[in-house]
Amino acid sequence: MSISSPSTAAAAAARLDMLRDLMKEHNIDAYVVPSEDAHASEYLAPCDARRAFITSFTGSAGCAVITHDSARCWTDGRYWIQAQKQLGEGWSLMKSGLPDVPTWGQWLKTELPPSSRIGIDPTLIPFSEQTTLSTSLSAPPTSSTLIPIQTNLIDQIWTHRPSRPCNEIFHLQDRYTGESVGQKIVRIRDKLRQIGSPGMVVAGLDEVAWLFNLRGSDIPFNPVFFAYAILTQDDCTLFVHPGSLNDSVRRYLHSHAVAVLDYNQLWQSLDSWQKRLSIERSARSSRAASVQGDVDMDVRGEKGEEGKEKVVKTDKVLIGGKTSWAVAQAIGEDNVEVRRSMVEDFKAKKNATEIEGFRQSHIRDGVALARYYAWLEDVLQRGEKWTEYDAATKLEEYRKENKWFMGLSFETISSTGPNAAIIHYAPPAEGSAIIEKEQMYLCDSGAGRSLTFQAGTTDVTRTLHFGTPTDDQKRAFTRVLQGHISLDTVIFPQGTTGKLSIAYILARRALWSDGLDYRHSTSHGVGSFLNVHEGPHGVGQRPAYNEVPLQEGMVMSNEPGYYAEGKWGIRIEGIDVIVRAETRENFGDKGYLGLERITMCPIQTSLVEVSLLSPMEREWLNDYHAEVLEKIGPLLRETGDQRAVEWLERECRPI
Repeated sequence: MSISSPSTAAAAAARLDMLRDLMKEHNIDAYVVPSEDAHASEYLAPCDARRAFITSFTGSAGCAVITHDSARCWTDGRYWIQAQKQLGEGWSLMKSGLPDVPTWGQWLKTELPPSSRIGIDPTLIPFSEQTTLSTSLSAPPTSSTLIPIQTNLIDQIWTHRPSRPCNEIFHLQDRYTGESVGQKIVRIRDKLRQIGSPGMVVAGLDEVAWLFNLRGSDIPFNPVFFAYAILTQDDCTLFVHPGSLNDSVRRYLHSHAVAVLDYNQLWQSLDSWQKRLSIERSARSSRAASVQGDVDMDVRGEKGEEGKEKVVKTDKVLIGGKTSWAVAQAIGEDNVEVRRSMVEDFKAKKNATEIEGFRQSHIRDGVALARYYAWLEDVLQRGEKWTEYDAATKLEEYRKENKWFMGLSFETISSTGPNAAIIHYAPPAEGSAIIEKEQMYLCDSGAGRSLTFQAGTTDVTRTLHFGTPTDDQKRAFTRVLQGHISLDTVIFPQGTTGKLSIAYILARRALWSDGLDYRHSTSHGVGSFLNVHEGPHGVGQRPAYNEVPLQEGMVMSNEPGYYAEGKWGIRIEGIDVIVRAETRENFGDKGYLGLERITMCPIQTSLVEVSLLSPMEREWLNDYHAEVLEKIGPLLRETGDQRAVEWLERECRPI
């Protein structure tokens, strides 16, 4: 049944009516429904897709605000086309990022009557965001209040809400992670002692999985499990559903002095910690007057030597920037300090074992991709009819033939013609479009590999045309390729960030020369057999990208694009490792960095307008294809797929 069918539209309207009745019972004027779960996850278990349930919009990013007479959904440029098609009856789309569109927080302040009461589930908003929003709302003349609603209102009207998964967790052995859980805990405790903090709460699911070298399957396409962790200078506790742990994992955790408690016992433990901290803080405050100068110095931290990290001290519990308001409430808002998670920082810089796992995973994934694209070209040339969804299923079958395959890293974006202009399009199982030979085809896909081989996560996009592309399509494709090459070959000094940096400009320079652009980031971090989108680094306009410099050992995507709405779309994406660059000089003794490309899949040269390429760009493309042929050619021949071998050799010919 389509989203726009009368019965579905009526159900959507009925859901809004029921929600508004509950809002009246709680005496609130507006209710905010974020996209994320209690762990600020980008991708969700079905039971946490509350915003999708109430709006009918299934994109991964956005926020809904419901009042008694309006319903609005904010989302960014990746999802505007999708949201316009999916939003249910009574909803208005707010296009985040346009100059005349306020953020949802600004809208609450300027459009609601003074002294409004705005409800939200405190587990679904980061404490840092709540603090900023509450301060803004409470200022005159608005004088509104953000109200924590402990029982989520969406859950109360979601009669057939899926149950929370509790799948079995497995241990990722040290030979795949390059570092034991004991070593990781020692690193974090050393940092806590330097800072003076009594401990930290780890709330991000990928951070918990990385810290304990564990993986799960509670969220589709993400090898994570529902858990929290508390790590102090003396002990470490993992809060997880007991049924998800087998005896082997329990013994492994016990061997590293990790205590295990039920997932829901977190709140009791935080409450007990709050009581202890309050007693300790009261004792310290009685001595504050005599040592005020020393306390001030501790808070400011030491200057440190040039180029070395400065230690800013605190005696509070550390929580990450995405940790929920509910966690801060449970431990006491005065007892916590929000900082970027040190676990996130440690996780982002891959060790040698993890980097080699990335390399090998992309080589073997390249074999599956070559077989898929050779097959797709062949069946389309022979006139067979394949839908976007069925083709994506065929790609998964090729990946599954690799014995190290552990699942897709996200839902495959298999899109033809106008659908390729929908940046995060996912073909439906029923009713997806037929792939046409004379249309652009964009495929963004990835997989995870582990266990009996090096661990890694892949994410690659290729755009192809199996017929005769137009001049406009070839020119736009070439401009996107030039942006991809510009970022791939950039050399930059240590300390460079990804927000509005030279890398941001270089990825768009060729597109801008033709007045073209795209509405998504150029780069995101990638986890080591973890989430395909990983912070804190990237290249784009997000403020967070300005907080962390790009550093040696980080892994990130390179994915410029262009999307002609209603017609076609182009994206070329590969994964790179940030490596130390050898430069003739070393101005300022900063050290310089560059990128090592690890994605091994041809870029279709028949879509390239060669006359637009510089000699350097042509050399890059030829060198890349020579490397692809060298690395995946032997493995491809082992499969016996002669069609794919011939396709690869043709696609890798120099231009």
